[in-house]
Amino acid sequence: MTLLGVYEEDEYLPDYGTVVVRDRYAADGLAPLENVVLAEFGTDALSGTVATAGDGWVHGHAGDPFQAVRLEAHDAPPAFVADEWEDVVETPFRSRGGRIALELLTGGGHDDGLDLGRRGLFRARVARRAAVDGEEGDVWLMQFWPAAEPGSPRWVRRTRPAVSAPDSGWREVLGHAVMDVAWRAAGYGPPQPDTWLDEPLRGDPPDESICAQLGVAPPGSPRDAVALLVAAGVLALEGDGHRLAEHPPPAAERLELPDRLAALVGQAADRARYAWVVADLTSVAAWGDPAPLGDLAERLLVAPGELPGLLAHATATGLVQRVVGGIVALPRREPEQVVVPVPASRPPRAANPVTFEGAPPRAGVVAGNGDVVVWRLDGPVVLGHVPHQYRYHACETLTGIAVATSGGPGTLVRWDGSAEPLPADLGTRPVRSADGRYLGGVELHVGRRSWDRPHLLDVTTGEVASLPESPELTRRAIGVFDGALYYTDGRQTFRWRPGSPPEPLAPDLWQIDPLSGAALERGAGDAFLHTPDGTRIAVPADRPYELVPGGVRLIAFDYPGHSAWLLDAGAEAPEEHPVPDGCELSTAVPSAPFWETPSTVAFQHEKGARTRLVRWHVPAGRFDHHDLPELVGYRPFSVQPVLRA
Repeated sequence: MTLLGVYEEDEYLPDYGTVVVRDRYAADGLAPLENVVLAEFGTDALSGTVATAGDGWVHGHAGDPFQAVRLEAHDAPPAFVADEWEDVVETPFRSRGGRIALELLTGGGHDDGLDLGRRGLFRARVARRAAVDGEEGDVWLMQFWPAAEPGSPRWVRRTRPAVSAPDSGWREVLGHAVMDVAWRAAGYGPPQPDTWLDEPLRGDPPDESICAQLGVAPPGSPRDAVALLVAAGVLALEGDGHRLAEHPPPAAERLELPDRLAALVGQAADRARYAWVVADLTSVAAWGDPAPLGDLAERLLVAPGELPGLLAHATATGLVQRVVGGIVALPRREPEQVVVPVPASRPPRAANPVTFEGAPPRAGVVAGNGDVVVWRLDGPVVLGHVPHQYRYHACETLTGIAVATSGGPGTLVRWDGSAEPLPADLGTRPVRSADGRYLGGVELHVGRRSWDRPHLLDVTTGEVASLPESPELTRRAIGVFDGALYYTDGRQTFRWRPGSPPEPLAPDLWQIDPLSGAALERGAGDAFLHTPDGTRIAVPADRPYELVPGGVRLIAFDYPGHSAWLLDAGAEAPEEHPVPDGCELSTAVPSAPFWETPSTVAFQHEKGARTRLVRWHVPAGRFDHHDLPELVGYRPFSVQPVLRA
């Protein structure tokens, strides 16, 4: 038995409480299995009590805190001491590409991964235990080794009950409005005003017959709802306040319920009892196809007396079906189609501007596959390649093209085509001086011990100046001007020139113009332009304005109207300018509008599978376009040029 490789991450933050391991895509990988219920999200089941797996995926049942995860690749079943872990499951797993990585449930993840040594069927052992005292989350071990046959999932060890306690049913009986009061009265959620108990109750009160059985009138305010909750046993008195009862009495035992409400209460109780273990059952059924019933209790490590109720819940919720020879898993049900009415007419807009054929991108583009493409006299050429999985922002500098990426400091593609990591992690949206000499940004580390740290990089020397780390995670770079980094901590804005302490400036500064040093201030309901000579001019706050290079104008983009609004400093109202249909106007994506020159705005325009660059020459009011070649691939984004030589 040989350990082929290890991948560890002790600060993995899952989304939706799920640890996700996925196959890395390989163009020459194996075809998906014909059994569709083994595909990721192939059934309606959750991740199970510990973990479940299928064709190219593993889902682990975690929580919101950080998790420590270790992945191991072996050539045979490795030695293992189950007693060192709280929960252990062994399950089949299939890898189509032969390489796996930690990812997120909603997509994206870590650039690194683990080579399994081959493709095809594996056994995966997933073990979980609580982290040591003082650390949050759980510790996970996932071991993979080749298997000739898939076998069936088997739970090896449990220290947490597979079947949970039933729901008390009070939410179904009393309604969301009253149960929300229970949480607020117990001190959960944001702080409440002193008068909140006497405000009108939001939402519908419970049925009068329910309140009568509890000896309380139907509530009209949160204070009345508290009395009802105490009578029901959901809230308990504690000093001058209340706390949630640890074990509220079941609503079905306290009350005479109508048949329909009794059925809802019963369904809620079953969901709470079986929601996680029924996913274990579904995984067994999916891999068995069909899975025999004879050893189910032993395989799932559940009490035999729990099995009839579990099977009944699984069939009633459409997760499995009984067939000759056992049970099979059922595919995910298609959601009901919702028809959204479309207004018969839309507000009129000005005529769609005409565009003329224009020049290629001034500083190039980052292609969909990570190639950096620039234009020479003989056309587009690949200057270099950025290997990271996710690329967010690219800008021209004096020494090459800097590309901000996920999971690290980003990449500098030099003019000779060589690529190297930037000397500092500047985040996903770095700022740059107008001449391309300086790059600034804030390195952000989110983990068990989080911190942020501003950096200023001189690309001509490679020297990096840095401020001390801060655990508050509030700092954001807003501009570089005259060799200084401007940043905000959410309350105060600072100008920091390396070698000197940060200098406090006006609060609420949002953006610094790299050409002039002008600043845009955004406060609570107001906005101001700080001109280079120090004048503070009020500007309308009705649109998300940004600075135009030069610092004497502002611009905002209106997506519904597909327009740009230009506002001159001191003017009473902006001018609306239509933008060609199809141009990307969002300012929060890699393909956001940018200034190609101090007087030219560039937009990305998606046209089917092809991408077009559209320019607006603002003084002339003219638009031109350039269709990007096929070599840039799907969803490229432009490199932002220097604004001043």
